[in-house]
Amino acid sequence: MCGAAALVAQAPSAEPENFLRKELAITTGELASLEKGQIIVRLPKTPETREVAAFAIMRLDVADGFFIDQMRDIVNFKKSESVLQIGKFSNPPRLEDLAGLSLDAGDIEAIRRCKVNSCDVKLSERFIERFRKDVNWSAPNYRDRVTALTREMLLECVETYLLGGNTALGEYRDKPYPLRLADEFRSLLQPVPYMYEYAPEFQQYLLGFPDARPADVEDFIYWSKEKLGLKPVISLTHVTIYRQHRPNGTDLLIASKGIYANHYLEVSLGLTGFIHSQSSDPDRTYLIYVNRSRADALRGLFGGLKRSLVLGSLRDGVKKNMEMIKDKLESDYWKYENKATELQLNRNR
Repeated sequence: MCGAAALVAQAPSAEPENFLRKELAITTGELASLEKGQIIVRLPKTPETREVAAFAIMRLDVADGFFIDQMRDIVNFKKSESVLQIGKFSNPPRLEDLAGLSLDAGDIEAIRRCKVNSCDVKLSERFIERFRKDVNWSAPNYRDRVTALTREMLLECVETYLLGGNTALGEYRDKPYPLRLADEFRSLLQPVPYMYEYAPEFQQYLLGFPDARPADVEDFIYWSKEKLGLKPVISLTHVTIYRQHRPNGTDLLIASKGIYANHYLEVSLGLTGFIHSQSSDPDRTYLIYVNRSRADALRGLFGGLKRSLVLGSLRDGVKKNMEMIKDKLESDYWKYENKATELQLNRNR
């Protein structure tokens, strides 16, 4: 969940401590440990059982310019054992951007069995019918055709989203109930206490994308195939980076919208803030991470039980991923600073 995280919040005028005490009941001892480099994780309550949320904060001692460069290089930023394949879309997106994507045999066979309202892969009604009609399932190369059609589907999803925003995402028809993605995102983008208060123009942009674009915003979309549960998940993610210039430095607010996932996730929203201290120490910076995800497995009679099992491992997973991000970025930043110093010394000789 920590990969291309993102935050829709506005940094508070006071120190983060005030927010952490009030909204997340973080203790004085935990705040002291935060300043010593520890990571604080909370699992906030959510409005419904099919949703889980995670909040994490830690000190991150890198410069804002370095951090934003790492986010732009999303392929290397997300590199880990759990990320099987990944690619960033060009501007404009091209089919060649998906050349590195392959489908597992299990997903291909699941698509073969797909029918509207009964499918083990998240698809719209139109693409369920396209797979049924456009693939010759008796041909020896049907697996190649399914892979090619999946790439076409993902490209079309990105292209229509770039033109029409959330409303162009349509709805999943893999289950007996339709799931309209625009309605899900409208709900997820509403403020909740553990996300700070919204920066209004950023919130409006996320709701109304691609309209009402603020001046200090940049976007990109990437695809990935990642280990999650029993099946690898193929997904599309829209990353939006928003800068807020402050006396102590530039704060970064980053929203990561999961605009498609072929398994498990109905919708997800990652929120990350790279926030400067508002105290007399301008070099002190924090990384704040929030994720809200809704999963179809958490619906129904046993949804509550499954939710408790998910929450049991979520806290440790979030903390582990934050540790990985901290170790990687601070180590790379140290190398970057040393190299820059060495180059400057060579120029001065």
